[in-house]
Amino acid sequence: MDTTKRSRDGRRVQRERRRDAILASVRAMADSPGREGFTVDQVAEHAGVSRRTVFNHFATVEDLLVAVCEQILEETTAQVLLELDRRLAGARPVADGGLPDAVALDALCAATRDADLPRAMTAIVRVLDVSAHEGERGEAISQAALDHVGGRLAARVTEHAPDLDPLVLQLTIALLMNGIGVIAHRWLDEHAGRVTPASRRSWDDHLARLLDQLAHGYARTASFGTPLTPAPTTSAAPEGR
Repeated sequence: MDTTKRSRDGRRVQRERRRDAILASVRAMADSPGREGFTVDQVAEHAGVSRRTVFNHFATVEDLLVAVCEQILEETTAQVLLELDRRLAGARPVADGGLPDAVALDALCAATRDADLPRAMTAIVRVLDVSAHEGERGEAISQAALDHVGGRLAARVTEHAPDLDPLVLQLTIALLMNGIGVIAHRWLDEHAGRVTPASRRSWDDHLARLLDQLAHGYARTASFGTPLTPAPTTSAAPEGR
C-alpha cells in the first residue's frame, strides 16, 4: 500500500513539474526581447517535454494561455488574500456572531485596491501579444483568468463571512472582476503597459472610481455630475378621452 501511494505521489509531483515547466516556457518566451511569436513545438522544446505532453495538460492553446495568465495573477492574488485575511480577522461581528455584509465586501474591495495589478496586467499583455492572441480573443483569455481569481476571492470571503448573501457576493465579485478587465483595457491603451509612477496613479484613479460605484452606485460617480432624479409621473388619461 505504501509503495503504491508513493508511486502515485511521485507521478503527481512529476506531472506538476512538467506543467510548471510548460507555463514557465511561455512566460520566458514572452519576456524575450524581439520575439514575435511562438509555437507549441517551441514551448515543448523549451520545457523539455513532448508536444503531446503539452496537450495532455492543456486541451487547447487558449487553455494554456488562460493557465499562464492565472499563474501571473496568482502572485497578486496571494497578496489580496493575505490582506483580506488581515482585514477580516480584525473585523467585529454583529450580535448574532456573523460579520456585517458591508464589512466583508468593503474588505474585499480594499484588499483588491492594495494589490499590484498594473504589473500583473502588463505581464499578461506581453504573453497575449507574443502568442498572437491580442484583441477580442486576448480579452476573453485574460477575463477568464480574472474570473478564476474571483472564484478564489469569493471562497475566502465566504470562509470569513458564511452568512453573507451568496447572490450579493456573486454580483460583487462579477462586477469587480469585469470592472478590472475594463480598467485594464483602458489603462493599457493610455500607457502602453508601462508601469511608472504616473501610470500607477492613473490605475489607482480608475480603480477608485470602480470601487466607488460598487459601494454607492452610479449616481455617486463624480463624472456624471448631478445625480439623476426620477422624472415626474403624470396621471394616465381616463379611458375614452
